[in-house]
Amino acid sequence: MPPAEKKSELLYPHDSRMAPGKAALAALQQVVAMFIGCITPALIYISVVGVEAQNQGYLVSMCLFSAGLGTFLQAKRIGPIGSGLLSVNGTSFAYLDLLLRAGQEGGLPLACGMTLAAVPLQFVLSFFLPALRRYFSPIIAGIVVLLIGLNLIPVAGHSIASIPDGSGPEAWTQNFILSAIVVVALIGTQVLGKPMLRICGPVIAIGIGFGLAAAFGMLSWPESNGGPWLVLPQPLHEGLAFKWDLLIPFMIIYFVSSIEAIGDLTATASLSGMKTDGIDFWHRLRGGILSDAITSTFAALINVFPTATFSQNNGVIQLTGVGSRQVGFYVAGILMITGLLPQTGLVFSMIPGPVLGGVTLVLFGLIAGAGLRMINDQHLGSKEVLVLAISLGMAFAIPSQKEFVENLPSLLQGIFSSPVATGGLTAVIMNIFYLRPQ
Repeated sequence: MPPAEKKSELLYPHDSRMAPGKAALAALQQVVAMFIGCITPALIYISVVGVEAQNQGYLVSMCLFSAGLGTFLQAKRIGPIGSGLLSVNGTSFAYLDLLLRAGQEGGLPLACGMTLAAVPLQFVLSFFLPALRRYFSPIIAGIVVLLIGLNLIPVAGHSIASIPDGSGPEAWTQNFILSAIVVVALIGTQVLGKPMLRICGPVIAIGIGFGLAAAFGMLSWPESNGGPWLVLPQPLHEGLAFKWDLLIPFMIIYFVSSIEAIGDLTATASLSGMKTDGIDFWHRLRGGILSDAITSTFAALINVFPTATFSQNNGVIQLTGVGSRQVGFYVAGILMITGLLPQTGLVFSMIPGPVLGGVTLVLFGLIAGAGLRMINDQHLGSKEVLVLAISLGMAFAIPSQKEFVENLPSLLQGIFSSPVATGGLTAVIMNIFYLRPQ
């Protein structure tokens, strides 16, 4: 008797059509998952480097607009450009350290000039990616996805644990209770097995969290930044600059970002009900990385920061069962409108840290689980287990030693400061020289 076919937990695969209301709701949850992460690099840059007051709103708004453009290109897949997946783009933290260094040496012109000068590497890598696919085996992609999830989980913990200055011990208890209720509510929407509850799960959990935060007196309407209600992209808004000693470090980060994108897109394809092998899949990955390169080029030309695939949004796909790329068009529209009309972003910035932390704790854990599933789907002999062990060991042993990493040459700092980059590169190197793919 043949084995029973496993029932898919996916409600809407990548090419399925959704009713506009459902698609918009799913898109809203995708935006909630990535919004703070998308604008945070710009906010950190502003606080560390300093940007003129009249340009601060422009930087944040155009980061959102670029993210919307990148998300649209990924979902649409115009010819060779884009993955055709529900892959959400946003301003990448991977570049932040180098952007801060460039900004301190030459301001926004140098930061954006270096991202523009180094981006050709990503174009070249995308072109040759199908030919290099044997060096990025499914187990390597699984390791990268696992590392992405494990690396993001502390970010959720930070959101849960953050309390206002001067708060007493009761603030910690309040945060913990609020986050725990949000987590329980989110889990409840999944275990009840109702499709609409799954789709609405994050929004329901955030709604419950909002209500409780209001009861606890934790909500406050953020002050308007007093900026204009309409912000448009301005080519070479601040100009461009270049320094030779920063070129190779920026190129290294583009390479690292591309490795992370391979893991992100592989996870998105798997969670969206698609195969993650074969030449067609690798052409899809090539399109995804090419889309990232084009969007980062556009971002540099309007003097904002590079974009990349956002891994946390894969957790939303797994949680809601919605992998339809149609949702990507709605996400792109929300991000671009929010960028052009920056005052609308105030609504998203109201989400209390413990509420967002409770939701993302589940989402990030699901990303790590997706990586484990991808690894478990492969044949794990003694060699493969050793690659996994050493990659995980390198990922958390070296980057955790901050003083050691800070004393490395800048070229190596860009790699070893990131657990994903360190573990991913270790896995790739061991795959080439130890597993020796044919």
